[in-house]
Amino acid sequence: MGEVFVGRQPILNEKNEIFGYELLFRDSEKNYAIIKDNIEATARVILNLLVYMDFHKIIGSKKGFINVNPDMLEGDFIELLPPKYTVFEISNITKIDEYLISTCKNLKDKGYEIALDGLVYCDLISPFFDYIDYVKVSIQGSYEENDLSKTVKFLKKFDLKLIAQKVETEEDYVVAKELGFDYFQGFYFEEPEIYKDRQVSSFKLTLIKLLKSAITHEDLSKIEDIFKGNPDLSYKLLKFINSPFFYIRQNIKSIKQALSLLGYQNLQKWVLLQIFSLDWTDIKSNPILERAVIRGRMLEVLIEKSKAPKETHEKAFITGMLSLMDTVLGKPMDEILSELKIDQEIKDAILSCKGILGAILKAIILLEKNEIKRIKAVIKNTGIGVEDVLTAEIEGIIFYENLINSY
Repeated sequence: MGEVFVGRQPILNEKNEIFGYELLFRDSEKNYAIIKDNIEATARVILNLLVYMDFHKIIGSKKGFINVNPDMLEGDFIELLPPKYTVFEISNITKIDEYLISTCKNLKDKGYEIALDGLVYCDLISPFFDYIDYVKVSIQGSYEENDLSKTVKFLKKFDLKLIAQKVETEEDYVVAKELGFDYFQGFYFEEPEIYKDRQVSSFKLTLIKLLKSAITHEDLSKIEDIFKGNPDLSYKLLKFINSPFFYIRQNIKSIKQALSLLGYQNLQKWVLLQIFSLDWTDIKSNPILERAVIRGRMLEVLIEKSKAPKETHEKAFITGMLSLMDTVLGKPMDEILSELKIDQEIKDAILSCKGILGAILKAIILLEKNEIKRIKAVIKNTGIGVEDVLTAEIEGIIFYENLINSY
């Protein structure tokens, strides 16, 4: 029996902070994971989450939305998942009867939460809403019609939260927020707002200067001078290098010693983390930081498995993170890369998806959009397969959770 792969898509609150994740159970390109018996399939998925992947390593402290159909609710095995963190997202409902209502009530009594997806909502099913916590509504391309507004108005009569799905643009997000949705799912947060007169804070400018110095391998004494002028930055660096993430056994006595132990490549990663997390009070809820770190780690893992020469390997993580830098700075990507004096191979990968770095970055972006069927063609000359990309996603998620817990 083949592997089950898992990805996750953030569900954000009104502050654009991560509230939970929809867990996406992915088939490989060869469809190894397809099973005719849905209950058996769900049992396998839950087994993978609990035994092989570790449910908490996949979702951290957030809510995990798991897709089920009504038949799957019959199995006791779904109750192996922790109630505090699990939301059963029910789809493909053909009828609502007393048995389904009592099943949902039983799960609610045990501490689980229930979400609905894909129903036509009307007064006939109103009694069912007493046992529902969330309702998902797709808004993409439909908000010009009056139907969406009517649906939201109807659902607002009940004690539940509304999740807008397929929120892909800033316009989608604004409309969903105005209509009164509580949560938002989609990749609109990756779309940068570019303003020519947008001001970048002095501290962020310091970080960009530091990143440039790390990229160009400037003398450590000069980099140390930047830290000396920013005590807060020095404290953050020392705290990070002493965290369990690095497992450094010796006591750090100076910034220069810390920089020497860290090295230019790790310094680049650390500075990028600071830039991405700067505007967030809770970095563990920052969807852009999460996506950037996962991209970076996936690129690292996949480049090592690919035909790429050794000198390309060290460029992988920074390529993944920089690919979202325009979102953070609100500036055109070509302008950002030019200011940083970035390596041409990295620049080509980010701007044009050229070269082996660019091909793998494109595959990762396709996976984020759940366009798995397109990945094979993109990576055909890289020496990696679709299964490698799916496995790297899990490694990226676990790497991010371990990293973020070191803060």
